[in-house]
Amino acid sequence: MATRFVDARGTEWEVWEASAPRRLADAGPVRTTDRAPGLYFESATARRRLASYPQWWEALPSRDLAALCEAARPERPVFARPAAPGVRNGR
Repeated sequence: MATRFVDARGTEWEVWEASAPRRLADAGPVRTTDRAPGLYFESATARRRLASYPQWWEALPSRDLAALCEAARPERPVFARPAAPGVRNGR
């Protein structure tokens, strides 16, 4: 299950535990998280992974999640690709 929080800089992050590929209900792209287990943090512009984290991370307050996010290693974000010029979605 994913959790959202806002860090001290005002950035909104979504955090989830990797176990299998998943699709967010409110976002189109499939985010593949099966590459490596860990806790993933994703904002509109960044993605990070933390390999070692507390088992009870979902119960942590936002400031503690933000501290884990700061400790996480940056990764390449996975975002939906825009359609090629002249190509309509779904065709």
